[in-house]
Formats: sequence, structure tokens, C-alpha cells
Amino acid sequence: MDQNQAQQTVKTRQVGVELEFGGLTLERICQLVQQSVGGELELKSRYTASLHHTQVGQIKVELDAVLFSEFKLRGLLRGLPVAKDQRKLTDLVEEALASEARRWVPFELVFSPLPFDRISEIDVICQALSAEAEGTGASIYNAFGLHFNPELPQVDAATILRYLRAFIILYDSLKKAHNIDMTRQISPFITPFPLKYKKRVLDPNYQPKAEQLITDYLTHNATRNRALDLLPLFAHMNAALVRQHLPKEKINARPTLHYRLPDCRIDDPEWSVSQEWAVYQQIEDLANDPAVLAREVRLAHESIQHPIRSRLKQWARAIWKCFYGR
Repeated sequence: MDQNQAQQTVKTRQVGVELEFGGLTLERICQLVQQSVGGELELKSRYTASLHHTQVGQIKVELDAVLFSEFKLRGLLRGLPVAKDQRKLTDLVEEALASEARRWVPFELVFSPLPFDRISEIDVICQALSAEAEGTGASIYNAFGLHFNPELPQVDAATILRYLRAFIILYDSLKKAHNIDMTRQISPFITPFPLKYKKRVLDPNYQPKAEQLITDYLTHNATRNRALDLLPLFAHMNAALVRQHLPKEKINARPTLHYRLPDCRIDDPEWSVSQEWAVYQQIEDLANDPAVLAREVRLAHESIQHPIRSRLKQWARAIWKCFYGR
């Protein structure tokens, strides 16, 4: 595939976006979003709503916690010894829980997939919310994130391996470029891949079939709390295999990566979703440059296998470049 074909492929792919933040009520969030991109409001409960036919497609607004699923809450209350006033009690409990949860559980905007080159259209919503919303840095409790769910060029083991390797190689530079807040760095939500797994994936001889790729991932990463979460993708490919390892985990199967690394600094007027997306694009560039990726995989694997030898080589190259400029 030449460069023009690769660029065309990227343009036709789509990405879903999830944005976590605090400080606002459901009603105020919906009001500000409507003012910026229009849409028809469907209020589903005190903590969930949908905006249909906005300028950027459908947007879900929801309190980001499994406990506050209306179905689960109403199912729980159904077992209480009440009869005539059950609905009233449910409403009161919902209102109290939603009010209290806003102190420590973020609201989340979930956007329907957009083409890669339209992601900057979400920035107008961030600008509308920025004066009132709370981002990651507003509190030591705000481990809020911005998640990207980009479609892959192909859903097969070879393609996934390219992207996985690119992410592992770039992890430190991505983390630095995103300027991750300490609150999220010490949280469990974006835990890096374990060294043993990175060593396996970066082995140049590692060329697994899909089932082996999924099994290896689950053996070392049976959790959603990874900066690059592949569980939704693998559940899309082989739900039965994923459920063998994680029978009760909530996983929304989809043919996308789940990139969870960036903060949500929505209260910073200089911050934008598109600038964080530009950082993610480093993965796209490396994953789709076979020669450079092969070289970086070899160097990264050597660094893990022989850290002292690798450091000496890096030191020697740095001295050579200093004296000879190449």
C-alpha cells in the first residue's frame, strides 16, 4: 500500500469518542451541548439522556457508573417490601443517588463514530462546557479520561499486532505528549502492560494467529484497566474465548481499539480533543510504516532482553551523533 492509499484508508475510517468530566448536572450538560451542536433531547432518567440528530450525530450523556444503570437500580428496588408508593420511592432514591454520585462519579459524553477528519468538530462542545465543567486536574479525585475508539484498517491478527507493537514502543512518548495528570497516573485505569507481556509481543518471531493473540492478551491482561484496552475488540472477534476468562466483566464488543490514555482537561480553554487525537496519530503513523516498525520492534525487544547492552549502544550512538552529526 503506497502513502496515498494509506491516507485514503485513514480518511474513510471512523472513531468513537468518550469524554469524562464533572461539575455539572445532567440538565445543564444537555443544555450546553444543544446550544453548541443542536439536537433533540431524550431524557431517560435523572442520570441518562440522549441527544439525537446533532451536528456530530447522536450523543449519549450518562453518569459513568454501573450502579446507576436504571435497569439495575429498578431491579434492586423491585425486591423491597413496598407496593403502592414503589414508583415514588424509586424516584426519591434515584434523585438522592444521582445527586450524591455527582460528587465523585463523572458524567460521560459518548459520541457516535465520526470520520477521522471530523473529530475536531467535537471541540466546539468542549468550549461550551469548559467554563463550568471540571476536568482531570480540578481535584485529586478526578481521574477523568478521554477515550478514543478508532476502527482498524482490518480486523485480523497481523493488523492488531502492528498497532499493539506501535503502542508499546511509543508508550513513554505518548504519555509525555499527553501530559498525564498524576491523579490518573496513580489510578488503576491506565495501567501499562506488564513487562512479560511486552517481551512476548515485541519478540520479532512472534506472529500469532487470532486465537493465540487473544489468549496471550487475556493471560496477561484480564482487565479493562489498560491504557490500550483490547477487550472490546477481542470480544467482537471471539466472544466465547473472552468470556471464558472474564465471565462477568462488562465489555461492549466492537471492531475498534479502546485507547484510554489521555486526560480530560475540559476546564482548560486551551485544551481540545483534536490535539489529543493528534498525539494518538503517532500510533497510526508507526503501525503503517512496516520498515520503521520492524526496526523499532527489534530495538525495543533487545532493550527488554539485554537492557545494559542496549543502554551502551544508545550511549555510543549518542556520542557518535554528537561528534559526527549523524
